[in-house]
Amino acid sequence: MIRFDAYTATTGAAKKDDLGQIFFDVMGLGNFWPKLGKGFHTFAERMSFCDAGGHEVGAIQWGGRQGDRVMLEVKGDKSQAVAEELRARFPHRVTRVDACADFDAPGAFQRLYKACRAVKKAHGIVGGKFGDWEDFPQKGRTLYLGARSSVTRARLYEKGLQPEYQHLKKPNWVRLEVQVRPANLDAKIEFSSLTPLEVWGASKWSRDIAAQVLKEHIDPHPAGSVYRLSERENALRWMCKQYGAHLVSLADDLGGWDCVGLTLNEMLQELKKNDLN
Repeated sequence: MIRFDAYTATTGAAKKDDLGQIFFDVMGLGNFWPKLGKGFHTFAERMSFCDAGGHEVGAIQWGGRQGDRVMLEVKGDKSQAVAEELRARFPHRVTRVDACADFDAPGAFQRLYKACRAVKKAHGIVGGKFGDWEDFPQKGRTLYLGARSSVTRARLYEKGLQPEYQHLKKPNWVRLEVQVRPANLDAKIEFSSLTPLEVWGASKWSRDIAAQVLKEHIDPHPAGSVYRLSERENALRWMCKQYGAHLVSLADDLGGWDCVGLTLNEMLQELKKNDLN
């Protein structure tokens, strides 16, 4: 019932061909198409693996300033199988992991929404809604718990109403998932061995959701925290207000938001080095 829906990790114990072999073994010959491109996160190269419909299932990255380190990322239905193969073959550090649970019953969204709202209120969690809840709920609704910058974030959404799944005629299909970005080395290592259910132990409020919705008791597995988050949030809001257009342009040029942070880090390190000189 509960499985991985996304998994990103880095390792120095494997080569790029080793990670490519994992996708080959999971997807099978003739069921995926590799595509070579420019890497993100200061990696030089990136090879994506697409299904027959042209949708990216996952990717590997290597080279560049990352040295011997390689990265694997996978999302969607193949995440569980790919993660299991990676875990069986190589030690690694998790940088992101999503664990999801699916529900398919009349009234499932409203029932889960009520439970998530109660947890959100009890723990004072920042969140928000996506979709036209009032006039066009049939197009799908999403509830977020946790800010974009949070280590732990959760989403409740109507999976069956997404355009790519409407042909299945499952309008009551709802998905609840937790997204965790381990914030320190110990957490990145620990999360490389946790089960999908245990991933819900990343924070007190995510454990509360597991208890209420999944009917499971989860032991704490802290994913770390952001130091002085309130001050940082204010500073980031000011930065986005002042330089938002430049950041958007940078993301477009680099190919995604993930590599914006790494690019800024490179610039900061260079400035720090120049100051020391």
